[in-house]
Amino acid sequence: MLTLTLPTPAKFRFWVTVRGHGWSDLPPFGLDMAAQSLSRVLHLPDGLIVRCVISAADERATALEVQVTGVERLSRTQTDAITRMLRRCLDMDRDLTDLYALIHNHPRLAWIENLGAGRLLSSPTVWEDLVKTLMTTNTTWAMTIQMVTRIAALGDPVAGGGHAFPTPQQLAALSLDELSGAVRAGYRNAYLYELATRIASGELEVESWRDADLPSAELLRRIKALKGFGDYAAGNLLRLLGHFDRLATDTVCRAVYQERINGGIAAQHDREIAAYYEPFGRWRGLVQWMDVMELTLVSA
Repeated sequence: MLTLTLPTPAKFRFWVTVRGHGWSDLPPFGLDMAAQSLSRVLHLPDGLIVRCVISAADERATALEVQVTGVERLSRTQTDAITRMLRRCLDMDRDLTDLYALIHNHPRLAWIENLGAGRLLSSPTVWEDLVKTLMTTNTTWAMTIQMVTRIAALGDPVAGGGHAFPTPQQLAALSLDELSGAVRAGYRNAYLYELATRIASGELEVESWRDADLPSAELLRRIKALKGFGDYAAGNLLRLLGHFDRLATDTVCRAVYQERINGGIAAQHDREIAAYYEPFGRWRGLVQWMDVMELTLVSA
């Protein structure tokens, strides 16, 4: 086992970040609630597969400890790749200064700055975030976990158990019937297969969608052009890509608005919810998600 040290930015809160998005429940991530650690199987660019267990001495630690198993030594290039991928997963390079200034005196939202919340756990690749988002549509969270677990099992194994998330090429190498039999995701099987084959063939290049200069409107157009990605799924993916100026309103968001914001009265239309979040400008989508996650994070 090797141990790496991963410095953290100011006001970074490890466990709040880990618990701030449901991806922590989905392999190849793994949670140890007692130890407050996050595990992740990483498939490095050179093909090496390792398991990382990330932890912090406390919530105000200035560095994370990363225990790496599945390999006896790492090159500088491999170490840099692990660092880069984990920084991406933990959203470490997100500057939340403007968000915190916006909500600093807000009577209901001050907890976000106080906890150092606002960073969202994401996957190392846009491909994986797309697949996981697709598996959240029109289903329960329990079913999402089951479907993603079956997808992850199609990836390369790592020493000690578990798998790396499969590449588009690995899924595209299967037939649709083989994929459907393994994943058992209903109508999503065909959408997943098409997504994998388009990326594997080079027709669709999604990793460039992390380009910070890509306007939200254009990114939204590209996402919604994919089968299975409506307003909710596109809004969710936009958040993970750092575009917060769009909402992703679903049944959970509507319930939160009714119960904790609007005095128990249901919104007559999603436009009412949109109007409520409008004053938060380019941060509106993140504020909406923080409203959803408040009870989880305050008790984390």
